[in-house]
Amino acid sequence: MRILFFLAVTFLFCAGCGRNAPASSGDTADNPSVANYAGEADIEFRTTRYDFGNVSHGEKLVYTFVYRNTGDAPLIIYSARADCGCTVPEFDPRPLEPGKEGRLKVVFDTQGFSGRQVKTIHLVTNTSNSMTTLALRAMIE
Repeated sequence: MRILFFLAVTFLFCAGCGRNAPASSGDTADNPSVANYAGEADIEFRTTRYDFGNVSHGEKLVYTFVYRNTGDAPLIIYSARADCGCTVPEFDPRPLEPGKEGRLKVVFDTQGFSGRQVKTIHLVTNTSNSMTTLALRAMIE
């Protein structure tokens, strides 16, 4: 009986695993209209760098980068990876239609760091310049 309970609980918790995973390079099944565009996506950020200034050690810093698809085809972010596990980017992997804005939220946990810090986030997209680098800066006291 315990085994059945364990298996049922495991199934329920794992049923949602991977729902928020970034889209893979071949993932257009959820949005077949992506294949119907002849143009190219392009990504434009309001800013690619943000400086938090002086912050206290142990703070969790949050910044949201805002971007727009300035191309004429849907924009897809395949991955967003930080150079350190202390920095976690979050984004919507669904294609972004031309002219629309998107957001990429980044959380930087300053625990264990001091002094001037620069954390970078690398995006891989379906644009002609497929790699974009974003940066967060902070002086941790």
